[in-house]
Formats: sequence, structure tokens, C-alpha cells
Amino acid sequence: MGRQKIKSYDKELKEVYDFINEKFRVNIADKVRSNHYVDLRVLYFKMSLDYTLASTTEIASLVNRDYSTLIHARNNLFDYTMSKKHIQEAYNEFFGIENKVESSMTTLTRLRQIADTKRMEKINNAGLTDNEVAYRKLTDSQKSVYDQRAELILKSFEWKEYNSTFETINVGISSN
Repeated sequence: MGRQKIKSYDKELKEVYDFINEKFRVNIADKVRSNHYVDLRVLYFKMSLDYTLASTTEIASLVNRDYSTLIHARNNLFDYTMSKKHIQEAYNEFFGIENKVESSMTTLTRLRQIADTKRMEKINNAGLTDNEVAYRKLTDSQKSVYDQRAELILKSFEWKEYNSTFETINVGISSN
């Protein structure tokens, strides 16, 4: 019995990959080592990590790279690459973040917060059913109505509990 893969993020990773390739009219999977291509691959790694919970191996393999390349980029290149205006604008466009005139450090901090929020939302919803995720998005008044209706349904069931009490019978040898 091997380890089972829970979810494939192929669709989401392909979405990020296609976005970068179309926006910059390149193929980031090509074996080109120019700074421009490296920056775009770093952007792909950053966006993929923020957008999905895919493994580093899965993310890197789409651009014909090893997971160690992604680890190196995350540890050494993310901050520098995200400080470049055209990279930052592409990131903002993909995640629907409005560009504001702020210092690059403030913007980077804000991007990290948004990415962390999205990542935490995915982690918090990881083991939930679709109904549970939808319930969390309801307003307080909608939750109240839902809870009342669910309570009525549960009352309509006749719940039977297992009787766990037993009669004790003392059996012994009588000397009469």
C-alpha cells in the first residue's frame, strides 16, 4: 500500500503557466537562462505556491525543472524578483489585486498577506465538504435560518440508542 495522492493541481498549475506565457509571449519551460526567463520562472514558482497546495516537485516539473530549483528560487530570489515592477504587476493582475502607488516594501508586505490569506483559506477548507465550505460563506442571518431548518430535519428522525444496561444474575452453588 503506497502513499495516495489526494488531489492533483494540474489544472491550477497550467492556469498559472499559461497566464505567464501569454502575458510575456514566452515559453518558460524552454531551457533559456537569460535573466528575463529566470525572473518569469521565479514568478511562476511564487504564484504556484501561493495559488495551490501542490508539491514542489509537481510545480517544478511543469517547467522542466527539479524541485531543488524551486527551493533555491524561494530561498534566494522571491523578494528580489517581486521588487521588479513588471513582475509585480503580473502577479497583481493574476490575483486581482489593484495596483496602488506605494513603496515596494509595503506592496511586498501586502502581497505576502494576501497570498498567506489565500493559502490559509485553502488549508482551512482542505478537509471540508462542499456544504461545509458553503456554510462558512453564509451571513449570520442565513446561518440562523439554515440551523433552524437543519434542527427540524434532525428532530424528525427517531433516534434509538443502544441499551447498555444489563441485569446481574448471581449464580452460585447452594448447600441446602
